[in-house]
Amino acid sequence: MEIGRFRRFLLDRGMVYLYAIFMAGYFLLPMASGHRKAYYLLVLPATLALWRELIRFYRTNTLFLLFLAYASYMLLSLSWSENFLRLTAIAAVWDGLAVISFVAITGYLWVQYPLQLDLLARRSVWLAAAAAFASIIAWYVDNPFPSSRMEPLGVMHHQNKSGVAYGAFLVLCTHYFSCARDRDSRLLYLLLAIVLASLVLLTQSRTALAGVCAGLLVMLGWRALGLALLAILASWALVATNPDDWWHRVEALSFRPGIWQQLLSDMHGHWLIGRGYLVDPHVEAYGRIFNHAHNSYLATLRDGGLAGLALLLGMLTVALLWSSRLFVERGERLYLALLLLGMTAIFMDFDRLLVHPKEMWLYLWLPFALIAAIYPHRDEQGMLRYVTGRRN
Repeated sequence: MEIGRFRRFLLDRGMVYLYAIFMAGYFLLPMASGHRKAYYLLVLPATLALWRELIRFYRTNTLFLLFLAYASYMLLSLSWSENFLRLTAIAAVWDGLAVISFVAITGYLWVQYPLQLDLLARRSVWLAAAAAFASIIAWYVDNPFPSSRMEPLGVMHHQNKSGVAYGAFLVLCTHYFSCARDRDSRLLYLLLAIVLASLVLLTQSRTALAGVCAGLLVMLGWRALGLALLAILASWALVATNPDDWWHRVEALSFRPGIWQQLLSDMHGHWLIGRGYLVDPHVEAYGRIFNHAHNSYLATLRDGGLAGLALLLGMLTVALLWSSRLFVERGERLYLALLLLGMTAIFMDFDRLLVHPKEMWLYLWLPFALIAAIYPHRDEQGMLRYVTGRRN
């Protein structure tokens, strides 16, 4: 084996294990700071070492090039940001490069090592369900059941973010349930799905619930509407168990329109290129200060103007088109389901998309990376049979 091929073999094979360690860290590591270090110390260096392979892999990939254009433009907006600080700008560039590297290596490994990544995806579902079960027990030992909004253990603690991330694994679990051929496997994935769905409901996150409903509608068809109705009723019943929190949550439901209206009002004079990626994300509305835009599309408009929003929507439109074709032409529902989950979630909440390792990588950038890599290689060696769980 020549030196170049030997180097690639070692890096690729090693990259699979380093990537698996990082993904497991979402559920095993106790703090977000440690999880970031795991990515920067394990995955990022190996990704940079594979730069030649990644360039060859993506050089004609339309969707990945659109993603690079979006990320580059948003980072370029640092230069005209109203609150430019050198160190903060450097940190933002570093975060953006981390997201780019994650998208690049995720899609590359998914195509190059479909069997190993399929196994990793299955094990991740098991690990997510185990972490969800442990989190539920640990939370309600010390907090009222079921009225209190639970926070999972470890890296993912915010109810909305963690709820959406675990919801993505619920959709993935539903996929493996539908692919299972024997009764025991179907029973296993059904039990895992019940645990994951319980965590999503107990976080009492409307954002997570909306995203999961969008994903399951693709996975299960119209049958998902009945499950969605039950989930909505169960969610409001949980909120109603705490009368004090009930009125707060009902009142808070109306906050988003005012936040969005104020954000648009603040865009005066900045519509074309935005106010820059370092602008203060806080929004004043209803006599209160909210710490972010509660809508990533409007946050992109705020930071990058209509140009940035057009790049984001163009990128996501192509991703939707590619994943829809995989669904219609090949019956592959998973990619479209996960993408719609992420796109729904960032409409309901959150802010900037180019951030350091966070839950958003699981429910937005991961499915985006899979679609970008899978679609151009969809007819190669029957690969989709492996990466979507359908083996001969």
